[in-house]
Amino acid sequence: FRLFPWSDEILQGMLGCDMVGFHITDYCLNFVDCCQRNLGCRVDRKNLLVEHGGRTVRVRPLPIGIPFERFVELAEKAPRVLSTNQKIILGVDRLDYTKGLVHRLRAFEKLLENHPEHIEKVSLLQISVPSRTDVKEYQDLKEEMDQLVGRINGRFTTPNWSPIRYIYGCVSQDELAAFYRDAAVGLVTPLRDGMNLVAKEFVACQINIPPGVLIVSPFAGAGETM
Repeated sequence: FRLFPWSDEILQGMLGCDMVGFHITDYCLNFVDCCQRNLGCRVDRKNLLVEHGGRTVRVRPLPIGIPFERFVELAEKAPRVLSTNQKIILGVDRLDYTKGLVHRLRAFEKLLENHPEHIEKVSLLQISVPSRTDVKEYQDLKEEMDQLVGRINGRFTTPNWSPIRYIYGCVSQDELAAFYRDAAVGLVTPLRDGMNLVAKEFVACQINIPPGVLIVSPFAGAGETM
């Protein structure tokens, strides 16, 4: 944060509020520490308080949520969209470099290399929602993803099975709830993410017995709260 040319001004502007909210406690502590280190503020890390300009500013974790009952209802009503007996590992992300999508595909490739017993039994369904399509870095990421999917599928595909099903685009909320419900594993593995509501949506849709398993990165805000 100190690399920002206007880091002090940003902090001072935020401290003009009576209360500053962040997704999780870790982010609150980071903010409190920045105020102490950059501005020399007196702080109370235990109670998340910052003294600045003769005022005391409260800092609070205020995690964003989802309409839980809505997703449960969708999961109960959505028709089945995965017509397969294979185990499905599901990823749902914006196509963004912070989401670790390239790392995810390479990890799945490594799984098939090291554990060939999963071939024809497990597939990765990756839904990548287009994002910032006019930015070159995002165009390059899309090209890299397309090439990786093609290479991995070309390497492992059999007449009856493809290791990766790749959807580049948006899906309806009904379809999404069905994907969440019927997947054996939900992967939420960003390199860095503020909260990531996909993790919460996935859990809300687990109405089957046995339910699917969520794997969430510690670098997603949701990792602290779930």
